[in-house]
Amino acid sequence: MSASSTTPEGSKPPAKTNNICQVCGDNASIVNYGVLTCASCRTFFRRNGFNTKEIAVCRFDGRCEIVKTTRKYCTACRLAKCLNVGMNPDLIRKEELTKIKRKPPATNFQESTEHITTTTVPQTSALDLVTHDSLLTSTDLLTISNIVHAFDTFSPVADIRRTIDTLHSSASNSQFDSQQTIQMLSSFSNCLLLFLSSTPDFKVLTTSEQRSLLQRNMFGLLSLGGMYLMRESGIFDTPENEMIVALLYDNDTIRQARLISKRLDDPILIKLMLVALAFSSNCLTQANHRNFDRDSLLHGTFRLFGSQNVYVELLWKYLNHQHDDYQAVQRFSKLIKLFLDTFKFSCEVYETNELYKKFIDIVTEEAEKSSVINDQTVIPLWGKN
Repeated sequence: MSASSTTPEGSKPPAKTNNICQVCGDNASIVNYGVLTCASCRTFFRRNGFNTKEIAVCRFDGRCEIVKTTRKYCTACRLAKCLNVGMNPDLIRKEELTKIKRKPPATNFQESTEHITTTTVPQTSALDLVTHDSLLTSTDLLTISNIVHAFDTFSPVADIRRTIDTLHSSASNSQFDSQQTIQMLSSFSNCLLLFLSSTPDFKVLTTSEQRSLLQRNMFGLLSLGGMYLMRESGIFDTPENEMIVALLYDNDTIRQARLISKRLDDPILIKLMLVALAFSSNCLTQANHRNFDRDSLLHGTFRLFGSQNVYVELLWKYLNHQHDDYQAVQRFSKLIKLFLDTFKFSCEVYETNELYKKFIDIVTEEAEKSSVINDQTVIPLWGKN
């Protein structure tokens, strides 16, 4: 089969045709500019393939992971990945660019809308939020960017998506076993543990205070963070994917989890909420077997307030930037309710599912002897070392 019969751009399709975008992992069905990609990455490359000199330099030395949920965060890394997987700027049809530049003035509303959607404009990071009247300062913006980057650095989402795809394509794709479920939960716990351990606020605590904080708050962090990671991993995208949590949730519980996950629709907001919760005085509910007599934070939780206040204020500034005052208050109230609903849901699963209960007990107990506490290899990802 000739190249001209495969794509309009006259390119040969790659050998791997698994309906997965080779840039971000989203669904794809058409070869664009030499590579199987989704519509979003095709549009992105068409707009930026000839404008490499105008792309802002990556803030993180080109180390951003490009997946469906993060593809809009860094233009530089997304374009670099487009080129690395083989997308060819020479295949961008010149007549498309000429048509965009020479399009006549709109004569009606529909033509005006089409003109707006096809005009090439400079793309900015999703974190470039500041405007002249924003409450967010440049320091706030940098902190938000670092929090998001810190979380994404340890995120297991890409690995879990690959595991699910592999299991679906294997002969045993009809059922997940308990080991695979536990591995998924462990990857969530590890992500949140490393995320918290990489914050400068965590590093300034004493070792005993760090252990106390992990014991107090890992369950709460895993409740919200685990639900968010399941959403981003595509667990609730299809009934087949939901099989990986079938050992934890019955059908009704899966339905509840799916509804909660749909409310986690702002990744930046969830990550800010997680870092604020991390320095809460207590997210621990199962405390009957804990030794509070030796709890270093029992009489010193005020040490957490400074850190928590900073992150809660940052969260509020972000909300107030995104919405007007009334909507920001509503959104904040809904965020608190979302956490409480998620926390209540996790507590109910803890009480009714022995596998989940055993896992949570192990996680909270292991937090006391975690190898990342005061590990110099896990350095703060922002602030002072």
